[in-house]
Amino acid sequence: MKKLVTIALLVFSLSALAQEKTPVTAADYSNSTVEMADVMRSEGKIYVLVGIIVIIFAGITVYLINIDRKISKLERNLPS
Repeated sequence: MKKLVTIALLVFSLSALAQEKTPVTAADYSNSTVEMADVMRSEGKIYVLVGIIVIIFAGITVYLINIDRKISKLERNLPS
């Protein structure tokens, strides 16, 4: 029964459209500026954003290393 429901949901979701298609114009290809990044760079906020992203990745890395050490310690203490 679960397989049948899963297949039915999959078939119905394949026919659903998430977005309407918009035509791509020549202006879309010639647009080489990113206004938000230019504004953030000119105001100095881009460096704050990059700093926050670096801090988050560093925190995740330290957390994963710490968890790996704890798991290795527990594995060594298990009787074989």
